[in-house]
Amino acid sequence: MSTDTLIGQVNLKARLQDSLVAGSPVQHAFLFVGNAGMGKKSFALEFAKIILCQNNKFPLTKKSNSKIPDTTPPACNQCDACRFFSAGTHPDFKLIDRGDERIIKVDRIRRDVVADIQTRPQIGDHKIYLIDMDDLKEQGQNALLKSLEEPPEYAVFLLMTTLQDNLLPTILSRVAIFNFQRYKDNEIKAILQQKGLTADLDYIVQYASGNPSNALQIAIDEDFKKIRQEANDLFFTFPTTNRTELLSSGIDYFKDNKEYADLIFDLWQGLIRDLLLLLRDQNSEQLKQHDLRARILRLAQAYLNKSVDAKQEYVKNLLHAFDAITEVRQAGKVNASFEGMIGQLLLTLRKDLHID
Repeated sequence: MSTDTLIGQVNLKARLQDSLVAGSPVQHAFLFVGNAGMGKKSFALEFAKIILCQNNKFPLTKKSNSKIPDTTPPACNQCDACRFFSAGTHPDFKLIDRGDERIIKVDRIRRDVVADIQTRPQIGDHKIYLIDMDDLKEQGQNALLKSLEEPPEYAVFLLMTTLQDNLLPTILSRVAIFNFQRYKDNEIKAILQQKGLTADLDYIVQYASGNPSNALQIAIDEDFKKIRQEANDLFFTFPTTNRTELLSSGIDYFKDNKEYADLIFDLWQGLIRDLLLLLRDQNSEQLKQHDLRARILRLAQAYLNKSVDAKQEYVKNLLHAFDAITEVRQAGKVNASFEGMIGQLLLTLRKDLHID
């Protein structure tokens, strides 16, 4: 895998490199799993380009007596296949996503995969299908299944999803799974610098939560500081606000800032983490939101002087609140009712952070 354009995900790169041993057949199905903005599509495209490059040779059957190098070079970017791929016109590469539709329709899978896969490659030895599985519902997955179960020797499937639990077990049993991990701070900075963004890198990384897309959004979005201030202010009302006021203001806030929901959740989980750190060590230097230390410490102080049992119960409640946010993130990926989901979360956080 190219390290010049794709930054981070070292272990995932190594696994992909191991799967591309020159002189050996390519596996038929790969699944890239990770949150939105983690680079699944970028990695999949680079991987596809390497396979299709005419200067990389991957036979359709194992050659037991051939001398082969240990690693595969990146795509050459010079051959006809690379030029076609870069121009988006490679005849043996199919990108299957919903486009302007709500989902990928079953007829599209039947036409562009099930029927198309019967035709041999036009340029090289392989045909590649890159499919966004988040856009493919159960009926569409079932339509795809036979092609995954009995692919022709030249077919390679690159599948992407944010939540593998949404995929049929029969799909999961036929793919090699590659999980994207959060990026290190220095990797986030390198990605931003690669795109010509050099200002306030430490500040941006602090709130990116290891996600390059978050970092890019923060870097170019003038509203971020405003969103951060409002989200934090709302969080600090949870211990004392009344139920009616919280639901009214909280739901309206999320409806007005729905596109920032993941960022708000990141901020809140960061505050819970910092609160737990200060409950354990009032002098901790590991806070994510350093500038809010005094406000977080005041919240923690209400329990620092209580009995051990009360403090342990509060820690348990904070962990429950953290998990509740995670559950809402996951529910949001399966089209749960946004307003009802947020209302329930607000009440849960109010209960878990309540100060007696």
